Amino acid sequence: MLKKIGIATLISFVFAIATPAIASDYLANPRSMIFHYASCRTIKKPQNYVQYSSRQEAIEDGYRPCKVCGP
Repeated sequence: MLKKIGIATLISFVFAIATPAIASDYLANPRSMIFHYASCRTIKKPQNYVQYSSRQEAIEDGYRPCKVCGP
């Protein structure tokens, strides 16, 4: 019984970590033409970024993916 609880806890922890990367919006910097996950550590002033709901939209508008967060 304790083993099942431990496994369930571990699985929920993994989902909690992975979900922000999966469900997050993208932010694109119009000056550098680079887009990021909204949670990227390199974003300093998110109000200066353009929001995208999909990776494909950002690429179609000429942005390239960030090398740090790898969206």
